[in-house]
Amino acid sequence: MRFKVEVGAAEKHVVEFRFNQLVGSLTIAVDKQPIFKSNRVFNEPLNEVYQFVVGSAEKAEVRIEKRRKQLFGSRNCVYVNNRLTRVFEGV
Repeated sequence: MRFKVEVGAAEKHVVEFRFNQLVGSLTIAVDKQPIFKSNRVFNEPLNEVYQFVVGSAEKAEVRIEKRRKQLFGSRNCVYVNNRLTRVFEGV
């Protein structure tokens, strides 16, 4: 699963989320700079939350909640400043 979200009104930033369930790799990048990387082989948790702040002059708190489905796929909810902005579902 891959998606991009633009964050900020005056100071724009692009948050990229890349997750490969088969390989177990996860990368979160802001403006093409990785801020979180993870590799898992087994035992992926059902729920994971990633929270970080984007921007310097205009700060935005970003939270990504990843919920694993039973076999394959996940549902990702993206919150900016505690407001739900996007939901991504996929395999």
